[in-house]
Amino acid sequence: MSEDTLSPTLSLEKAELVGLNEVTRAKTLELYARKYGQPDAASPLLLFRGDIAEAHQYDKIRPLSAAQAHGNVIVIEAQSQKQGTSGHYQIQCNQWGLLEVLAKLA
Repeated sequence: MSEDTLSPTLSLEKAELVGLNEVTRAKTLELYARKYGQPDAASPLLLFRGDIAEAHQYDKIRPLSAAQAHGNVIVIEAQSQKQGTSGHYQIQCNQWGLLEVLAKLA
């Protein structure tokens, strides 16, 4: 878990903000730390939330960094499995206790 400040070039304009609060923030940080504490090549892939997946061509991402909190938005660095590029993504723990990707931020 990290409270690090994000890069000044990272914009949260594309972040999903509806439904975020301190509870989702804490649950997301805790679950991510437990499952991806030290992300590596063997880390499981994360999927975009169902209603958002089509916009991202059903891409999957491989986590590359620890989670960072920016307010109630949780951001990780990850690699797209379709394009092979790295970027910053917003994640959230859903009501079933699963991590899902909400947005590609940069």
